[in-house]
Amino acid sequence: MFYPKQIPYLLDEEFKENIEYKEYVIKELEDYCMCIWTMKSIKSYNKIITNNILPDACIDIVINFVDKMICFAGFSKETKDFKLNKNIDYMGLRLKPGIFYLLYNIEAYKVMDNEIPFNEIDEESIINNILTLKSTIERVDFLKNYLIQKTKQLREKIVNDFVDKLYKNPKEQIVTEIAKKIGYNERHLYRIFKTIYGISPKVLLNILRLHLCLTLILEKNMTLIEIANLCGFYDQSHLIREIKKYTGISPLKIINDYK
Repeated sequence: MFYPKQIPYLLDEEFKENIEYKEYVIKELEDYCMCIWTMKSIKSYNKIITNNILPDACIDIVINFVDKMICFAGFSKETKDFKLNKNIDYMGLRLKPGIFYLLYNIEAYKVMDNEIPFNEIDEESIINNILTLKSTIERVDFLKNYLIQKTKQLREKIVNDFVDKLYKNPKEQIVTEIAKKIGYNERHLYRIFKTIYGISPKVLLNILRLHLCLTLILEKNMTLIEIANLCGFYDQSHLIREIKKYTGISPLKIINDYK
């Protein structure tokens, strides 16, 4: 199952020393969201710490408790340098690819690579009440209950396994073949993907391949050559260049530092 790993925070010693990041996987909402995440300062610091966020095809509800702001945000093609300074207290709900469109009936491309205030998307929501909560447990429960109520508005249970199927076999996936299987021409497929996922079919496939590589690097006892072949890279050098382009870290360093 596709579950993107945000590698930089796992390996950045300065980040781990100053900031606590956690992910909470909600079993009853697994069809709709990857996780609820929290990011808090461990201590006060007088410098800027960069958290590099990898593109993952997800759109998040992001809550900034310090500045009392809530927005939707997503990143598509490039790694985002997120600057953190002084006291921080963030929480987010990471929606699975395609779920934002299904829940809010708004084209996903309008949010991807953008930050839109929450109330512009769902103005009737009571989500602003979360800003008064101090306990992490209360905040997580609040977001969980918000999404449970939101999904009840859907006419039927959504099982969004299309992305998971693409994720499992990235080497075999070609845009033209996907279009044929679904019964669209490439131009129409592009429009559908931009509406539902906020990105083109090619970009989505690249993102899925990137995160599959990272998962295999971290969790499986495979060589880089084996991973390159499995994920459809030309060779090991191609794999190393792509991973380093997105993460800023070479696969060998990821292996050595993480393990």
